[in-house]
Amino acid sequence: MIHGTRITSAVRHLTRAWRRRQQRRDWDNLGVDHQEARLRDLGLARLDESLFWSGDRAPLEQLPRMLAVYGVEHADTILAGPGVRRDLERVCSLCPEKARCQRVLDSEPDVEACGFCPNACTLEALRRH
Repeated sequence: MIHGTRITSAVRHLTRAWRRRQQRRDWDNLGVDHQEARLRDLGLARLDESLFWSGDRAPLEQLPRMLAVYGVEHADTILAGPGVRRDLERVCSLCPEKARCQRVLDSEPDVEACGFCPNACTLEALRRH
């Protein structure tokens, strides 16, 4: 059973990698003007392109869960000032601890268990705000 699970996981990983490469190839073929227009439609700047091509959906799925651990609402990130949410997403998308984060979040952690998060200081400040 474990062997079958590993094969299934490997196939999923390869499928996602192939899909990302295809999407990236399509993106590169758009041209700069069309890329800029798409980024603008998403509320991103060229500087934020890492959010668009982070390689997986982890930040989109894990950040809201981390916000919940800290007791921070989506509205709190908006009220804190322009760009706070985007900064949280950018830091999350570039985080080298995504696998650890997933494991910790799956265990229904408290704030102390999430201190490794590079957004921890910002989330703590938002929680106190």
